Amino acid sequence: MAQSNSNGPIRLRMPASSELEDLRTERAKHQKYRSGNRIIVIALVLLILSYLFSVILFVVPDAGNRNLAVLLSMMQQKASAFFAFLGGNKGVMFRPALVRYTVMVLSGAALASAGCVFQGSFRNIIASPTTMGVQSGASLGNALYVFFFSVVNTETVVYETDLSAIRSMSVWELNRQQLFAITGALIAIVLVVGMTNIIGKNGLTGATILFSGMVFSSFAGAITTLFQYYFMYKDPDDSRWRILQEFNMGNFDKVSTTAHLAFMALFLIPCLLILLYLSPKLNVLVMGEDEAKTMGVNVLVLRNTLIGVGTAMSASVFAFCGGIGFVGFIVPQICRPLVGPDFRKLLPMTMVSGGILMIWVYNLAFALGYTMYLNAFTSILGCGMMIYSFLRGKGGRSYA
Repeated sequence: MAQSNSNGPIRLRMPASSELEDLRTERAKHQKYRSGNRIIVIALVLLILSYLFSVILFVVPDAGNRNLAVLLSMMQQKASAFFAFLGGNKGVMFRPALVRYTVMVLSGAALASAGCVFQGSFRNIIASPTTMGVQSGASLGNALYVFFFSVVNTETVVYETDLSAIRSMSVWELNRQQLFAITGALIAIVLVVGMTNIIGKNGLTGATILFSGMVFSSFAGAITTLFQYYFMYKDPDDSRWRILQEFNMGNFDKVSTTAHLAFMALFLIPCLLILLYLSPKLNVLVMGEDEAKTMGVNVLVLRNTLIGVGTAMSASVFAFCGGIGFVGFIVPQICRPLVGPDFRKLLPMTMVSGGILMIWVYNLAFALGYTMYLNAFTSILGCGMMIYSFLRGKGGRSYA
């Protein structure tokens, strides 16, 4: 529509219908993002309900007694036993379940938030502790410990098979295998970032760091497999190859003492709080390095801090619970359309959703009798999510 007068130039104005449509689109987008807080609260309620249901009511009847009456009876008995435990009945063993599910929540939150931070730092939706070599580094560190510092019937095998023996171990004996895994993961990320700097000529791009992570993962996985087959070839009855296999599959069955929970909580909770504190700066980093520098952000320090915290959290989870892959890739993909790209909302949402995912993946594995193979379940979900991302045309691409 054109407007003119005799004394001035012709001015063009956008049609009213187009302006109104743009305003409606912008308003709908802001309303969607404003609802993010409500979605986070709903997710938190679902996490609490999932936790309570799993601890108090979740049961799996035997194959020959799977009917509704038996299920309700078992749920009632478990609930009664739980309240008896709260009442001080020392004969009821609920502490391992409470510890295990609490560790699940912390582990899911740590892995999911680490993946979210990696994706934001490198502006690539496929970045995660699995694709960047952190999981493979932890597996290699564990394999090196088993190969050089353990023999059959030592504390490593006892730790895997007899939880009652934990009480007689010192802190060093209890955690040195895990410390080797954590060290392996930290060394892995240093090597991956160093390789990326060499390939990208001092530039940390999403494509180069993912390429470096896949190269290192293949190399570390090959060495771990060689260790495993060496033990099998040397002595098929040597239980150490089973330890390596179980570590790579991931499980929560051996993490059931308050000592494990305290060790992980005292480390993971401060790391999660640090990420929440840095989430506004991560929003600036996603805009690009040049824009972040103009706004006074020290890009190098911020990125290294985020990578270090995310790697340390993932390494601690892998060290205690084994290789549970793709959680850091799956959860941010699900949460981003729900609450938007603002990391002040996205990070809390991924933490809560990561806890929910880990609880129900474990419950599904428990119902099927495969709690020692959690990585198989998360990998299936991760592959499905990755195929979906590629079909949408966003797989491996930097997001704006």
